[in-house]
Amino acid sequence: MNKVKNISEDLLENGFDVRMPTTGLSMFPLIRTGDRITVTPQKNLVIGDLVVFARADNIVCHKLVKIFERDDIKYYQTRGDSHFGLDEPVTIDQILGKVVSIERYKISLTRRILLFIYPLLKFSRLNAFLITVLIRIRGIFSSQ
Repeated sequence: MNKVKNISEDLLENGFDVRMPTTGLSMFPLIRTGDRITVTPQKNLVIGDLVVFARADNIVCHKLVKIFERDDIKYYQTRGDSHFGLDEPVTIDQILGKVVSIERYKISLTRRILLFIYPLLKFSRLNAFLITVLIRIRGIFSSQ
């Protein structure tokens, strides 16, 4: 993963768009494992943008929920749609770019239902609760 992360960071820093696969549930149902996102190095960010930033050995894609200044430094606060808490704030130099497109293939029935009710989920904490319940239900059925 480090090699892919380093190449992606280099390309974005040099002004190129990058198309990459996604993993994880933090942005479910909007983005799920196997989707491909295209990231542009543009940094004209507004609340609601999906931003991509480097954190430890990972590249993270989360929704921008707050922009604020402290001690003359501008900070960007993000959160995954399936997370209850906010991420640690990042500065503009930590942000690699923003998502300009999401490609998905083979949309399951469960995903179609979640995408249909997504407008309700994005305005509440119901999303994190629903994801937790679905994971538990999936675990129950997969263990039988």
